[in-house]
Amino acid sequence: MDLEAVIREELRYFESDEQRSAFNAARILPEPYVQSWSYGPPNEHTCLVIARDAKTQIVWCATGFGSEAPWSTQAVGELDLGMDSEWDSYLYEAFVCSTMWPFAPPQGFMRMARGEREPN
Repeated sequence: MDLEAVIREELRYFESDEQRSAFNAARILPEPYVQSWSYGPPNEHTCLVIARDAKTQIVWCATGFGSEAPWSTQAVGELDLGMDSEWDSYLYEAFVCSTMWPFAPPQGFMRMARGEREPN
C-alpha cells in the first residue's frame, strides 16, 4: 500500500488550505511504532506515526482496528492502541481532534464510519 498516496487523497477532504498547511507543518517521515493490543492476538501491532507536535501524534495502523478505522490521535509516546472509539475512519477526523489543529473541531463535526463520507 502506498501510504503517501492515501495521505494525499485524505488531504483533499480537509476543509481549508489553512488545515492542510497545519497538518503538513506537523508531518514527519513515517516512523514505525509498536503498540500493544488488549483485545486478543496478536498482542502487538506495528503502526506508523505520520505527524507529531509537542502533545499529540497522528498514527496510521493497518492492523488492530484496521481498514475501517486506521487513524488515531494519541498522546506523544502512547504505547497502547486503546479502544475502537479512539480510532477514526478518516485522517481529517484525527487531525481536527489533535493539538496540531489549534482550533476546536468545526461546528457540526461528527466522526463517520468508513463509507459515510461524501465523495469529493
